[in-house]
Order: sequence, then C-alpha cells, then structure tokens
Amino acid sequence: MSEPHQPPAQPHGAPPQFPTAAPQPPSAGSASAPAPASAPAPAPGGSLGRVAFVIALVAMGIGLVVTLSFPVAVRLFPGPSAIGVFGAIGNLFVLVAAVVALILGLMSVRRPRQQILAGIAIGISASAIAGIVISWVSNLVIALTYS
Repeated sequence: MSEPHQPPAQPHGAPPQFPTAAPQPPSAGSASAPAPASAPAPAPGGSLGRVAFVIALVAMGIGLVVTLSFPVAVRLFPGPSAIGVFGAIGNLFVLVAAVVALILGLMSVRRPRQQILAGIAIGISASAIAGIVISWVSNLVIALTYS
C-alpha cells in the first residue's frame, strides 16, 4: 500500500502554499447554475450622484459666464437697472440649478454608490446658494439704506 500524497507541512505562521477555496453557501438550484443577471449590475444611486455633480458643475459654469460677461453687459445695456436685471436673471438660473443639484445630492448621498460625487455636488451647490442669497440680501440692505 502506498501512502496518500499530502502537501508538505507548513511552518507555524507561514502563509499556505496552495490556494484554499472559501466555502460556498449551498444554492437553491444546481451547483452549475449561472449567477443571476442582476448580480453584476450596479446598485441604484450612482447615476443620481453623477447627475447631481454634473448639474452642480453646470450651475458653477453659468455663474462663471454671468460673472465674466458683466463687462460686456456694462457696454451693451443703457443703465444700471438693466445691468442689475441681467445679473439677477443670471443668478436666478444659477440658484435654480444649484437647488436642483443640492436636492439630488442629498437624495443620492443616502444611497450606497458614488457618495463622493454626491458630497461634492452638495458642497458646490450649497456654496452657490449661500453666495447668491448673501449677495441678494446685501444688495437689498444697501438699496434700502440709500433710498
């Protein structure tokens, strides 16, 4: 009789030389049943965080365009009231986009995927909202003070 072939003994604390398979839980079907199609699909919430991030970037871009176009507006519009309306309409678009991005970011941060993009969207949009609201309130105070 021959002895069964066994791997050589491992010294204490050394990693095993042969890979060991982790025990698999028994499945309801046969052992060769394919994995369900939904297993590799991404979990919901990733796209919502991405959308919030993109909308926050769009809001930031609109704000940048409005800010950079003020010198052109000064030359094109006849008086200070028209320039103020131009700035208010531009900032209103930024405010609406930032509020949408903030809401989508807050909804997405509670979901399991892409929380980083949702967090960035929340930061960008909250900053834009705070800046616009503070600007409008300060302009109102100045207008009321000098009227």
